[in-house]
Formats: sequence, C-alpha cells, structure tokens
Amino acid sequence: MSKKPKNQPHRHRSGLQEFVVPGLIFGGAIIVALLVLMFGNELTGGGGSSEPVGTEISASLEEKFVSEYDKLGVATGPEDAELVVREFADYQCPACGAFAPTVRKIREEYADAGKLKFVFFDFPLSVHGNAKIAASAARCAARQKAFWPFHEKLFANQSRWSGQSDPTGTFLDLAVESGVSVAPFKQCLEQGATDQVVDENARIAREVGVSSTPTILIGRKAFSGVKAYDVLKAEIDNQLAAQAQ
Repeated sequence: MSKKPKNQPHRHRSGLQEFVVPGLIFGGAIIVALLVLMFGNELTGGGGSSEPVGTEISASLEEKFVSEYDKLGVATGPEDAELVVREFADYQCPACGAFAPTVRKIREEYADAGKLKFVFFDFPLSVHGNAKIAASAARCAARQKAFWPFHEKLFANQSRWSGQSDPTGTFLDLAVESGVSVAPFKQCLEQGATDQVVDENARIAREVGVSSTPTILIGRKAFSGVKAYDVLKAEIDNQLAAQAQ
C-alpha cells in the first residue's frame, strides 16, 4: 500500500482563500470608482454646472453667451454674424495643441471671410501648472492687438514652455516674435493685469458645464475633444445654409 507523498498540494482552496482574493478585487474596484467620482472632473477639466454642455445647448444658454459671456472671450469676425463658433481651450493641453491647426483653418476660412463670428475662451486646467500664466500672457498680447499671433505661437511652441518651472522668458521671446513691445507686455504679466479675465473665462466654462478641453460650440451644437476639420466644416456649412433659407 503506497503512502501519500509529502507536501502534496491541496486540491481545493480553503474558505479564507475563497473569499479574501475576490474581496480584495471588489474592494479595489470600489476604491477606483470613488477616485473617479471624486477627481474625475478635475482631471478632465473641471466642474459641473446647472446646465452641462452636451450634444446641443439650450436656446437660453446661447442667449446668455450673446448677452454676457462673449464679451469676455476674444472674438474675430463680424460682430453681427448670425452664426457664432466658440472654443474653450487650455494652452498647455496637448489635445488643444493638436487641435489648434484645425481651429485656425476654421477662423481663416469662415471668420476672416466674414461668414461667422469666432470667440475664444480660456479654460486653464488646474492639472497644467503653466496654463493660467500662458492664458494671461495671451491676454497681455491682446492689449497690443497681437492676441492671435501670440495665441498661435503658444500652441506651436507648447513643448518649449509647458515643462518649464518659470516660462516667462519663453513668453517674452514669443512676444517679440509676435511683434509685441516687450516692456509693457512684461509689466502686464508681472502685475497679473489680465488674471481676472482669465479667471472669469474659467468661471464661464464651469457654469456652462465644459468638462474637457478642447470643447467647441458651433451655434448650439457642442463638440468635445479633437475633431476632424471635415466634421466641423460640414456642421458649419449646414448651419450657414439653414440660416440662408
């Protein structure tokens, strides 16, 4: 009669093993879910609102843009245009940097041609340490009527300044390249003269319910994330055609 070999593994797990491992997995899932609930908005762009941006914003919210919000953004194109395209973006956001050429093409083809009004809103995310000062710098350039050249250079040179502990020197270089007088630009930046309007833009984004950057509104239709030019062009053309009827 043969003996049972020593150290032979058990053929089934103990009751403790049966419950501990699944319990750990379940507990970990709960923790992840709680983190998403607690910090999800912060990671994607911040705060909820009473009227979130979805596929289409309400007529009342569009009217609030016209009567109150738009004057705090930076606009180009006809002031009385029937169609308005609005963008919320963060200068340090990689997706916004990738989307910038598409938005520039829309401005050039439609706003510069007098077909619509384009309004840019700052929405610097707290996860991007240099986003707010970049937005303030762009608003300082706007005081010398050089917002759009500086705006484009911020996105085109994003990799130069986004990781710097103090990007001021780079912003001064970009100001020179944009045709901005350095002394008043530097003073504006050092005094935080445009910080308030950037904060007001971020407040608008939160009130509207923008949860990520970039977000673009074509009339009342909302698009979040990097969208292809052809997709946005089709929506713009459809709305322009509808208004012409």
